[in-house]
Amino acid sequence: MAPLIAYFYGIRIEIYSREHLPVHIHAKYGEHEALIDLKTEQVLSGSIPRRKLKKVQEWLCEDNRKALIEKNFFELNPQLFFNDLLNQQDEKQ
Repeated sequence: MAPLIAYFYGIRIEIYSREHLPVHIHAKYGEHEALIDLKTEQVLSGSIPRRKLKKVQEWLCEDNRKALIEKNFFELNPQLFFNDLLNQQDEKQ
């Protein structure tokens, strides 16, 4: 079972271990599931109703939420931390 990060408007926000980059969350609503990129807030795969996606995007922008989610993501997936650092270095060059 994935750690439940939040539950609002019937939407479950989860992060899994044994994941892949880019850093993302799983948003579930009923039978719908979407992987949402943390930086761009765009759907990487799957689908979720447009109104619910908007609620997730608004939720991501509150407070310092993205930084906390990213920290949790790498705590659950420590093997990806250095890969992410290398990708960031490559993007700067």
